[in-house]
Amino acid sequence: MRFGIHSNKTRDLGYEVAQELASVMLSHGHVPVFREYMKESSIGRLGGVEFGGFGDCDIIFTIGGDGTFLGVISDYRELGVPFVGVNKGSIGFLTQISEDSMEDAIRRITEGRYNIIERMQLTAELFDSQGNLKGHDVCLNDVAVLRGDKPHIVKLSLYIDHERVERFYGDGLVVATPTGSTAYTLAAGGPLLMPGMDNIIITPLCPHTLQSTSYVIGPESEVEIRLGNFETIPIVTPDGHDFPTLSPYDVIKIKKHPSKVKTVDLGYTGFFQNVRRKIVARGSFYENSQE
Repeated sequence: MRFGIHSNKTRDLGYEVAQELASVMLSHGHVPVFREYMKESSIGRLGGVEFGGFGDCDIIFTIGGDGTFLGVISDYRELGVPFVGVNKGSIGFLTQISEDSMEDAIRRITEGRYNIIERMQLTAELFDSQGNLKGHDVCLNDVAVLRGDKPHIVKLSLYIDHERVERFYGDGLVVATPTGSTAYTLAAGGPLLMPGMDNIIITPLCPHTLQSTSYVIGPESEVEIRLGNFETIPIVTPDGHDFPTLSPYDVIKIKKHPSKVKTVDLGYTGFFQNVRRKIVARGSFYENSQE
């Protein structure tokens, strides 16, 4: 098998983990593939590896945190190749392989002891008040519409399938996939959905009401968020990406993307056990962090 490897140099210092992972792959008879620019790094001195594109790879490995994982998916989602992550971030919901389990992970993949999870994605489109397209993006986790850099509430109208649902005042809204239900949506009090499900979650952020209700809708529905006038420019971030600057009365349309992202499930833990373990670990990480 051919395995693409993308390593975040700020997390994997000196590409030590990348070299170790490539060595494990080689010992099992697989071919590690790095991008051409990696020839100039220490990886270029490692015998047996290849350099080029990931188009003919069977699986793409990422080394870093969840941000690295999402970034690599953004770069290579069109290849249709499954992704799996080695965790070098803080906790990592999406990166399931630890440094200590790399040998075991490659063995499981070699023996075919893994499953593929197909994860729903979202398309976000931004239109001005005249209906002209200003920008678009694709995301695996969520689209967050947030108040700007001053503590002014944002005023939004939420529509689902062209039906007005509510007029919202608060810090913003998060529109998430089931994968994103363990991210910003979870912190905002939204529901947990298993990653292979096909649903869209809409969760308010600090609403100025006496109740805070998330909406869970079907995969064929379209979410429309209409902005009113504002004092401070709100922000839209699909998976944390930059997006065009908003103007009064812009409209954001969010719907299911036609393709799915494939990720490797090595069966180390069940979904809910993993969520519980990661949440506890994240609390300990923040508590003991020196930053």
